Amino acid sequence: MIRLRVIVGLALVIIFPLGLLLAFISLIDIIYTGYINQAFLIFGLLYSVVGYVVYKYMLLSGRVEPGLLESLIAFSLTWLLIPVLFSIPLLVALKIPIVDAVFEAISGFTGTGLTVLIGLDNMKPSILIWRAIMQWIGELGLIVFATVLMPFIWRFSHVLYSLERPVRITLSLRRSAIRIFQLYLLITLIGIVACVFTGMSILDAVVHTMTAIATGGMSNYDANYQRIFEYAPLSIYPITVLMFLGGVNFSVLSYIVSGEFKRAWLNEEFRAYLYLTLTSILTPLILLLPRFNWSMRDALIYGSFNTLSGFTTTGFSIGVISELPVDVRILITIFMFIGSMSFSTVGGIKVVRLLVLIKAVKSYVVNIISGGVIQPLVKLGNSVLEEREVSNNLLLIVLHFISVLTGAFLIKTFMLGVDMVNVLFETTSAASAVGLSTGITSPQAPVGVKLVLIALMYLGRLEYIPLLTLIGVIIYRKHPVLAK
Repeated sequence: MIRLRVIVGLALVIIFPLGLLLAFISLIDIIYTGYINQAFLIFGLLYSVVGYVVYKYMLLSGRVEPGLLESLIAFSLTWLLIPVLFSIPLLVALKIPIVDAVFEAISGFTGTGLTVLIGLDNMKPSILIWRAIMQWIGELGLIVFATVLMPFIWRFSHVLYSLERPVRITLSLRRSAIRIFQLYLLITLIGIVACVFTGMSILDAVVHTMTAIATGGMSNYDANYQRIFEYAPLSIYPITVLMFLGGVNFSVLSYIVSGEFKRAWLNEEFRAYLYLTLTSILTPLILLLPRFNWSMRDALIYGSFNTLSGFTTTGFSIGVISELPVDVRILITIFMFIGSMSFSTVGGIKVVRLLVLIKAVKSYVVNIISGGVIQPLVKLGNSVLEEREVSNNLLLIVLHFISVLTGAFLIKTFMLGVDMVNVLFETTSAASAVGLSTGITSPQAPVGVKLVLIALMYLGRLEYIPLLTLIGVIIYRKHPVLAK
């Protein structure tokens, strides 16, 4: 039996710390304008009260172990309910259409970075910082965030956590979550100091560091990172490092911070990530050098930086993406589709699944050539993958590809005159939680386009778990015994 109270409780309890944080952020405007962001304060307090009531109810209810299907539903609902609830303060504060408010909140919490807002340069600091915080929290993982701040949740979230960041956890859930949170916070603080040191203002440094390490890419300027680069060009160095680190597996990142570089190098996915990072830098450099009169600087800035930003699914951009040559836009699209490492803050299919795909194809080809005599095992590092694990990885790649393609054709029906390369770029950016845009995403975009992109951001960030959950619910209703 699916218990609705357990599902709703798990989804709603997280608004307690988020509500308090929103209320606190409302006070930042006092420093800059002398006024409080009333919408943020009122809704922040309201959500914190509701969340606290649910929190106390869950405590008084005793230990409730959610089943697998309940966890799947709660997980899917959380990622939908939280952005919808926190779109309301944005709606009231900015006086924008409800679709735009939901779009912005979904884009924020999923760490995508696509935006339908304009006039960011003159927007209230509280709104700009909240957009960055949505990405920072969203990419850290709502479940991890709540586990650290609300100790009782660890009782219920072991299944949710494994879905949120699929990895074999050697420590206890709470210790693992705290370790990730500390690491994330440490890099963020160091990043802010480094960005300020290279010439960025404190507000710009906070916003861009949080969205860089979260590989979210939301900027507080309409021109995105380009505006920062114009007045603080040296900031490109810490920003690039933060983008790279944001794409690294949390476990490997822990080794790097601890100085255990040999252990990091032994990780097969990390080695592949390094090779692909170099490829994402060198390939556009080679393609653009002749077109920029052999200017190494321009080719690196407009080609390599944007491509690396796409590969790490960060979404910071310099220049106008739609004006890049077609081959470079296609290259960035491919890298956005891949994404960086698993168990990190990125979207896309992840490097590990690309490795599995290559190894599976190699095994299949060798098997055919040898007439079935030789059937190489699919190994990742020292681990032999089961057929089920290989199939699951390949299924997600197929689902991601179908989603990007379907989204592109749907958008094309709403915007007939748009170039198909740009459409595929945009849907890949949304589904892979990147945020780079060719200009399709805008306040003037048809509602249908915004809804398609919202669906892609939601499903892509959750790696299609909601879709699989829906199938599970249907099967459960037809065959209840299978859900036990």
